[in-house]
Amino acid sequence: MSLRIRIAITALFCILFFSNISLAQQIQEEFLIDIKLSEFKLTLIDKNSQSSEFKIATPAVTPKSLPIEAIVLAVERDPYWHPTERTREAYLRQRNIELPILLRPGDPRNAMGKGLIRLKYSRSGLIDGNVVIHGTNDEESIGKKISRGCIRLYNKDIITIIQTIQNKSTRVIFQK
Repeated sequence: MSLRIRIAITALFCILFFSNISLAQQIQEEFLIDIKLSEFKLTLIDKNSQSSEFKIATPAVTPKSLPIEAIVLAVERDPYWHPTERTREAYLRQRNIELPILLRPGDPRNAMGKGLIRLKYSRSGLIDGNVVIHGTNDEESIGKKISRGCIRLYNKDIITIIQTIQNKSTRVIFQK
């Protein structure tokens, strides 16, 4: 390959990578996950506009600037949970539960439930980069503003979504 072609390819890559084009415009997604925080609703929409709705638990504090876009980086079945120090302190203070640094899949204290969806944000600083969409070990929390930032679903619903979007390009939009 000639030097001119390599330079042109590198320049094109840099333009796409560093431009203000949203992540959704850079990829042709097969699915859209539309999260409406005020309605406690997650809607999964395929490229043919077929949709399924799921009830969710939302962050106790709504981010100030919405909508926020993200793309799905990865999905995991039966995830481990690494609660932050702040989360471990909150569990101890509010529930009198002492959490270890790592909780294995199946541990009844594992707040990730049966699955999780890892995200990459196209606008940073608005939602903590550790926010994921996941199942729950507390299904009574669904329909409430309760989480420390994540979106929670019933375990059966997170498994359905994971099975649907696994290995597919998926965009996520958080809205009020």
